[in-house]
Amino acid sequence: MTATTTSPPDAAAGGPLLLPPSPPRLGPESRRLLGRLAVSLLMWQVVAGALLVVGGDTATAAGTSMVFPGAGLLYVASPLLFLASLVALLVALVLWWGVSAHVAIPIVWVGAGVVAVALVDGPRWFVDRGTTWGWAVPVAYAMAVGTVGFMVWRVEQAYRRKLAKVPELNEYLLGAQLPERLTERRELDDMDAELLTWAYAFAFQPEDGLDGLDWGEQFHGGTQLRYQLNSLTWAMTLYAANHLPNAPAQITKALETMVRKHTDLRVWKYWRTLNLVGNFDSNPDPIRRDNIMFSAFLGDVINSVEAATGTDTFDKPGSLEFVWLDGRTFSYDHHTLAEAVQRNFERSRLGFFPCEPGWSFTVCNVMGAQALHGHDVAHGTETWPKVRDRWTHTLDHEYLTPDGSYAHIRSNHVGLSWDTGEVPGGHYFANGTHRFVDILPDHARRARALELRGAAPKMAGLSAMVRDGRLDLDLPAELERHRTRRSKLLPWIKIIGGARLVGDARLVDAAIRSSAEKCATGKQWPDRPVDGSASATGSYMLLRWSAPLDLAALNMRGFVAPVGPILAATDWDSVLVTEAVCDDGSTLRLSLRPTRAASVSSVELLFASLTPGARYVLDVGDGPSTTVTADDTGRATATVDLTGAVRATLRPEVLS
Repeated sequence: MTATTTSPPDAAAGGPLLLPPSPPRLGPESRRLLGRLAVSLLMWQVVAGALLVVGGDTATAAGTSMVFPGAGLLYVASPLLFLASLVALLVALVLWWGVSAHVAIPIVWVGAGVVAVALVDGPRWFVDRGTTWGWAVPVAYAMAVGTVGFMVWRVEQAYRRKLAKVPELNEYLLGAQLPERLTERRELDDMDAELLTWAYAFAFQPEDGLDGLDWGEQFHGGTQLRYQLNSLTWAMTLYAANHLPNAPAQITKALETMVRKHTDLRVWKYWRTLNLVGNFDSNPDPIRRDNIMFSAFLGDVINSVEAATGTDTFDKPGSLEFVWLDGRTFSYDHHTLAEAVQRNFERSRLGFFPCEPGWSFTVCNVMGAQALHGHDVAHGTETWPKVRDRWTHTLDHEYLTPDGSYAHIRSNHVGLSWDTGEVPGGHYFANGTHRFVDILPDHARRARALELRGAAPKMAGLSAMVRDGRLDLDLPAELERHRTRRSKLLPWIKIIGGARLVGDARLVDAAIRSSAEKCATGKQWPDRPVDGSASATGSYMLLRWSAPLDLAALNMRGFVAPVGPILAATDWDSVLVTEAVCDDGSTLRLSLRPTRAASVSSVELLFASLTPGARYVLDVGDGPSTTVTADDTGRATATVDLTGAVRATLRPEVLS
């Protein structure tokens, strides 16, 4: 594999979009939502002021409580309760974000006021009964003004800091050169075989088995089963499309099983809690309303599976059944799944629809767009065009910040957005597994150019360290997203991803080779062969196997039937087929090795899609060639010795 050349953007190819020179601080819908919040808070403060004007201890305690959460407890000389109310307020903030408990902060605010009013004439811990502290009123106003002022200052500082970069960034974008995507197929190695073996073992455990995944809470902590299944399935689709297009039988079966694992109740039952707490809706159906983090991701997974294998299993009505604890069944298929995503986009006033109730993430909504686009490619529908203009307007006017990055989240209820700690700085230039490439190619070019600005110098430094095809680095383990363990794999994933971004094939190969040497565990399923979580392992496999096709290219291409001979069947329990490709349309190239369970020294291979009556030559390693003749259905069989890893080719006989 050699590094590719770069070319400047031009009018024909479409250069990176320039950034707006004077963008507004907020989009129209965000302004409306924040304006509604501001008016509500202002009316709340007017009532608070009226109570303070009325006077009297009870009214003052109530009014002070309304000025700032818990401040009434200071007025009634209960500082410890005031501190407890601040702790409760912090917990409520976490619950608001963590489980969409939108009423948590109002409950704490009102509840603290009720307690303050109840204690007006009550006992005190450190002072006389009925004591009040009048100074608490100005302190409450100071805390309220200070809190709002600090929040506005933070937002304004971030806006001005990013706005100041726009002229420089636009000048850079005008001359930015984008490397061509790496499309040369890698030479597979032993680690690829280990990872494929692990993926098959995971897929072919009983369908109700999820052994091999990381277990934990299913809301935000990085142990969500859904995302682990997503990443592993996406990686396997790339292996199917890039390395096994001419031996689809086993990996198609594995991928269909992976999709069905998404319907396991343990994967989606979290939604009942979120829907009940956030929407006051007890319906556990994980597709009908919101929950784009499940419906869209699953839709995109099915797109990839269909594009890689051509299976139509999930196009059949009722092929995806979600069975709730009480036996209620919610039946969907690829089509109704896409329709649900489209319907949720159309009903959202913000234009993006929520993951958790009331919280719309950019990345999840990018996945929603991908899900619709891929469905359109596979089935000739028009779901994405129906929402594209409004979706793009939301992206560009509600989520875009002046420097070209996008806010990670925004509230559908109050229009607020902040750094949740899930991504560095709370913003990114692109996200989703396709990074805008299929849905908005101009946006993809701009995002890639902006990412290259920071990544290119770092990757150039690493590339200079490559020696003899290796990158001899001892990278420290990094904390996994679920924060329960550290992984040596994560920093290598970043290097491989960065090397692909800048188009440095030499660095990609070196990082892949060296990461396998540094991170191999020697373990088998359900343990993992590399030192990383299930999600990290999925990402690692995805990066190893993303050429010639990556996920975006696969989604844009859709399914293309393989040409040339096909390995249709064999003893899959005894032989691991790591490669089956036919680049020239006539010669099938195979890589085979015995599985760990193999109890035979040879296997029979059944070939299909041959020219009926034609003779073919099977070359296996350095051994003698075998000639086979296709029957009237274009099939033929041959036996191959399997004492170790072997390479074979099946080619038409050429008569002299």
